[in-house]
Amino acid sequence: MNIGLQVWGQFVEWDELMEAGKRIEGLGFSSLWSNDHFYPSFGAEDGPVLEGWITLAGWAVLTERIPLGCMVSGAAYRNPALLVKMATTVDRASHGRLTLGLGAGWHEREHRAFGYALLKPGARIARLAEAAEIARGLLAGGPVTVKGSHFSVDGARNDPPAHGGRRMPLLIGGSGEKLTLAVVARYADVWNGEGDPAAIARKIAVLAEHCRSIRRDPGEIRITVGLPAPCVRASRADALAALAATYEHHGLPPAAAHAAAETSPCVGTVDEVVTILRAYAEIGVSEVIFDTPHPLDQGTLQELSGSIQDQLRRAS
Repeated sequence: MNIGLQVWGQFVEWDELMEAGKRIEGLGFSSLWSNDHFYPSFGAEDGPVLEGWITLAGWAVLTERIPLGCMVSGAAYRNPALLVKMATTVDRASHGRLTLGLGAGWHEREHRAFGYALLKPGARIARLAEAAEIARGLLAGGPVTVKGSHFSVDGARNDPPAHGGRRMPLLIGGSGEKLTLAVVARYADVWNGEGDPAAIARKIAVLAEHCRSIRRDPGEIRITVGLPAPCVRASRADALAALAATYEHHGLPPAAAHAAAETSPCVGTVDEVVTILRAYAEIGVSEVIFDTPHPLDQGTLQELSGSIQDQLRRAS
């Protein structure tokens, strides 16, 4: 199983973000992701946030090998046809390293502040399904005509295509079993879900049922899991204290920061983190993608990319 990182764009300067991308590639992580938010997604209600797709464009130029993506672009504020055009441009800048990530959106504050309708859950997933249909069609070469309730395209093409003429992979993020996983089954090449190993195992089974209902091989969809920020130290107590200090940087008061750190499963010693990650590998997860706030925890990055990744690969 591989380890990727989603680097937060909040409470960080541009130069720090760009250096983080180069550092993460140098350490050998399997993927590097921005996130798509306009307000902080964790901690303080207000604060500085750098835009995710411009961040990706910077990484595309400054890195050479690491796969890239944005985890994930919300259907409310990213027209899917324009998003495919943006993604294709970044893919070409990176010489074919991009995965396009889509999600339904969840952050009420940023939707309201920027004038985007969040919608009720069912309608939100219907909008995601339309976005995924358009994106998948354009990535496959088009032309695409869709007259939907939320999006419409008329004979749209994506020209030029992704680098080398490849079909860029489409990742869909979300964990709702009835609606979201049905969209994943129909359109996604990669699924990114959240939950503990038992919950993810159940959702993998549900996803497989959705696939069978439309006569798709579930094995065509790569399984990834998003996890909260990790922290590796000589003891769990030390790790909790270090992660709590990072969370305070993002606007949480000390008690709330410590409580939030306690909810992250991968906070502890190398052996404790390996045990958790092996549980995901054993149920078929191909990659975990950790939240990565600033300031970067260099010790944790070293352990994840070194002894922890080595043990996971030996066990696979």
